[in-house]
Amino acid sequence: MITLSTIFTLAGFEFFYQTSHKATLLRPVSLEAWFKSNEKLAKILGSVLLVIGLVLSIFGLGIGAGSFAFTCILMLIGSLVVIISPLGWIKTGWLLTGFGVLFILELL
Repeated sequence: MITLSTIFTLAGFEFFYQTSHKATLLRPVSLEAWFKSNEKLAKILGSVLLVIGLVLSIFGLGIGAGSFAFTCILMLIGSLVVIISPLGWIKTGWLLTGFGVLFILELL
């Protein structure tokens, strides 16, 4: 449950980060065109993904611990995205593989 919450939180934060006008962004041209033309929709989807991450945290850990864990996850994800994303070190394949391994370990 924590892995899914982290994935949704990462996706939601990334949507907000990609629609930022102040950030230095490195993204493919097709994604850049989509985020420019659908900025309002991207922010709505980002909000929905963050709420799903919060709900999953609360469902898995309870109200107090879940909201605290979500806050910690959001701070961690936000820091990592802002620091590492401009460097171009985040690759989608590595990210999916890492979350897949963590999800399998969580289920065991």
